[in-house]
Amino acid sequence: MTEFSVLMSIYFKENPIYFRQCLESIFKQTFLPNEIVLIKDGPLPIELDAVITEYTNNYPKIFKIISLSENKGLGNALAIGVVQCSNQIIARMDTDDICAINRFEKQIKFLDSNPNIDLVGSNVEEFNNVPGDLKRYRKMPEQGEALRKYSRFRNPVNHPSVMFRKDKVLEAGNYNGDILLFEDFSLFIRMLQNGCEFFNIQECLLYFRTGIGIEVIKRRSGLFYIKNEWKFAKLALKIGNLNIFEWLFYIATKLPLRLLPPRVILYIYNQFLRH
Repeated sequence: MTEFSVLMSIYFKENPIYFRQCLESIFKQTFLPNEIVLIKDGPLPIELDAVITEYTNNYPKIFKIISLSENKGLGNALAIGVVQCSNQIIARMDTDDICAINRFEKQIKFLDSNPNIDLVGSNVEEFNNVPGDLKRYRKMPEQGEALRKYSRFRNPVNHPSVMFRKDKVLEAGNYNGDILLFEDFSLFIRMLQNGCEFFNIQECLLYFRTGIGIEVIKRRSGLFYIKNEWKFAKLALKIGNLNIFEWLFYIATKLPLRLLPPRVILYIYNQFLRH
C-alpha cells in the first residue's frame, strides 16, 4: 500500500491527555504512516512539549516537527504543513480526536483502488469523554451530485477524517488563514470547483471529540463568526459554488442563526442536523 503522511497542528490550548490519546490511536493503526508532520503553532506549555518529546524519542524516524515562533492560526499552520509533507497522500488529524483502528488502512486501500478520487473522508461519531457515550453521528453524502449539492450550504466532509492527494490541494490554492474558522470548508469548495472528486466512506472511521457540544456551538456563533461566515459566503459566490439566489438564501438563513443563544443553536443542530 502507498506510504502516507499524517498532518496535525497543535497550539497552546490543547489538552495533553487528549493529545496522547490521539497519538496512541495513530500508532495502534492496522496500517501506519511513515511520516507525521506536526506543526507547533506558536510556543507550547511544558505539558504538551513533554508529550511531543516522549513520542519523538520513541518514534524518531516518523516525526517531522515544524515549530512556528508565533501562533499563526490553523489555516496558515496547515498550509505550511501540507508543503512540508514528504508523501503525495496526506491524512488530516486533529490533536484531540481518536482514529478507528482501521481508518488509515481503509482510506489508503480506497485511494489506491480509485485513482480518480482526490479526497476521501468518512462519517464520524461524536463523543464527550469516551467514544460511544453520546451515540451521535455526523454522516456525509457519499459522492457525486449529492455531495456537491450538500457543499453549497454545509461542509461536504468531516475535516479531521479526510485523506487527500497533496498535489490537488496545492492546485486549489492550499489551506489559507484569510477566513478564520472556515479554513477547511473554503479549501474544499475550491477543490470541488477545481474539478476534484470527493468520496465519503459510509462508516465511522473517526471519533470526534465535541464535549457535550455547547463549547463547539459557542465558537460557531456571535459577531466574530458572522464576520467570517460573510467572507466565506462571498468566496462561495465568487468561485461559483453558490449562485446569487443560493447566496441570498445562505446569508438570510445562516447568519441570523448565529445570533441565537448557543443552547438554542445546539438544540437545532442535535434535532435536525445530526443522526
